[in-house]
Amino acid sequence: MRRVLLLAAVAATAGCGGSGGSHLAALQQQGPIGSGANEVWFYAAKGKPRSLVIFLHGYGGPVEETPKNHIPWLKHLAAQGSDVIYPRYEVGGAADPYPNIDAALGEATPRLGKPHVPVIVIGYSRGGRVAVDYAAVRAARGEEPSAVLAVFPGEHSQYETLGPLKKLDSKLKLEIMLGDKDTSVDGRGARVILARLELAGFPGSQIKLIGVKSTPSFKADHFSVMKTSREAKAAFWKPADKLIDSVR
Repeated sequence: MRRVLLLAAVAATAGCGGSGGSHLAALQQQGPIGSGANEVWFYAAKGKPRSLVIFLHGYGGPVEETPKNHIPWLKHLAAQGSDVIYPRYEVGGAADPYPNIDAALGEATPRLGKPHVPVIVIGYSRGGRVAVDYAAVRAARGEEPSAVLAVFPGEHSQYETLGPLKKLDSKLKLEIMLGDKDTSVDGRGARVILARLELAGFPGSQIKLIGVKSTPSFKADHFSVMKTSREAKAAFWKPADKLIDSVR
């Protein structure tokens, strides 16, 4: 654990073929398509897509399982040139969410033109933990994402299926965000992820920890990711943009 933490770069912040989704209304929400845990929403990139973002929600019931809490960020990602897919992937929880994520992608990507672009997985809270394991699931079948951003990741339960972290591509860029006022997960999920990655032999040099700091006008608690203030955008949107740009 100590070796991974020392190798991880710590940054502090203030706060198959086709032309892509040009046939869809850019930045406009499409969906839901499917039903139950296989429901999916998506946004076509503005212009020719340069990346595909899979955004995995947190554990929060029927509202968080829809894009409602994150629409401004999802639209921003699309405006920056990413096709964005928001799978529901569970209804009140799922021990094995990966087939549901795959089903959602199977519905959305043909409508986006199946662009040949880098894949980035962004996950928040429970989705932050799932994002790391889903990246490993993809890697095990030769579909490695280029990057993962785990925002305030939560812990897994003893009943959940975990991904084969040893299958992760050693070139994967992994960034983990920690909020200094996030008492909901309090870094526990991140510590477990780091320990598991070390056991899997994943290089610590590919891990970046981002400390999200509070200010007098911005509280970096567990729900600050849903804010749209200037400071919130600087804390979450800007690092995500930078990560996505680095793998395009």
